Amino acid sequence: MTSIDEATPAGRKAAGVALFHLLGVGYAAGTTRILPTLNLTIPAGRFVALIGHNGSGKSTLLSLLARQCRPSEGEILLDDRPMNSLGQRAFACRVGWLPQHPPLAATMTVAEVARFGRYPWRGPFARYRADDHQAIADALEQVGLAGMADRAMASLSGGERQRAWLAMLLAQEPSCLLLDEPTAALDLKHQIEVLQLLRRLREERNLTIVMAIHDIGMAARFADHMIALKDGRPVFDGSPDALLGPGVLSKIFDLPIGTIRPRADGPSVVYPL
Repeated sequence: MTSIDEATPAGRKAAGVALFHLLGVGYAAGTTRILPTLNLTIPAGRFVALIGHNGSGKSTLLSLLARQCRPSEGEILLDDRPMNSLGQRAFACRVGWLPQHPPLAATMTVAEVARFGRYPWRGPFARYRADDHQAIADALEQVGLAGMADRAMASLSGGERQRAWLAMLLAQEPSCLLLDEPTAALDLKHQIEVLQLLRRLREERNLTIVMAIHDIGMAARFADHMIALKDGRPVFDGSPDALLGPGVLSKIFDLPIGTIRPRADGPSVVYPL
């Protein structure tokens, strides 16, 4: 693998240009088909929400994009290049991955967790340089944990722990974040705080964010692009406003669903009928 010790963070693609191309990609575990073959494009520079019922393939799709598993067939392109042609560290310099259940890391400090983000750039033994320390400090500042750098992870609230893991991803300096249910274990207040943070980070760092989420209302409120999966296949790919159009959600979820916007300038509320 080509050394990247002297590399600089990957450049950002223009918003809307394709970042990932999935070409006939499917996934099976043994004889069990989990994701049917599909063709899909993930746009760059967007906050993309993946929605769909349980078992629709959201987590599997994210795992494929994050190279946590390999497609059973087909090919994934990243920046028009076969994704598997990148070495592991080179890939990690471009794509950050946060699973639904990250390690507890109870005895580690917030700063130690954030330091893990520099591993793709320095490896396990190289001494950290000034730019590494600055990347870590900037990440902690952006997620609002600069004053908690020495706190143990076990002492943090759920929302604070999630922000610590996001700081690790930011210190990694990727151009894309893949997040599997980042708000699943949080109360309503911390869900909103994390989603507000993600939207702000997307804008400030010109990131692509692809996030699996169950709460349709939250997804439509904070994301700017929606992809719905049903039985492993994309059945909607477009804007939040289009998703909330008459009958669209009902068809996706096989359930009568209504939407209402209490204020003309406010978010929509999604509810079963």
